[in-house]
Amino acid sequence: MPFQIAAMYAAIFGILFIGFSFYVSAVRAKTGVSTGDGGNIAMVVAMRRHGNMAESTPFALLLMALAEANDLSAMWVHIAGLVLIAGRLIHPFGIGEGGGNFPARIVGQSATYIAMAIAAVSILWSSIS
Repeated sequence: MPFQIAAMYAAIFGILFIGFSFYVSAVRAKTGVSTGDGGNIAMVVAMRRHGNMAESTPFALLLMALAEANDLSAMWVHIAGLVLIAGRLIHPFGIGEGGGNFPARIVGQSATYIAMAIAAVSILWSSIS
C-alpha cells in the first residue's frame, strides 16, 4: 500500500501539531490575548513556534509521500522522517522571548531542509533515471 511510511509520519506530526496548538491556546489563556499577538512577546513566540511547524511540515510530508510513491527505499523514507521529527522538535527551542537558542533554530531548520532534500532529490533522480 503506498504512503504507509509517510502516513505514519503524518500521523506523528498530526499529534505534534495538536500539541503545538494546545500550547498556543494555553499561552492565549495565560496572557488574555484572544486574537493576534496583542503585542505580547510570549504570544509572538508561541505563534511563531506553531506557525513554523505549520509552514514547514506539510511540504516535507508531501515530498516524503511522493518519494515513497516513487519507490524510495523504506530506509531512506524513514531517515527523512526521523530527521524531520528531530528538526521540528529542536527548532522551537530556537525561538524564545530573549531571542531563544539561535543554534537550535539553525539546527532544527537545517534538519527540516535535509529531510526535504532527501525526498526531493530522490524524486528528481527517479524522474531522470
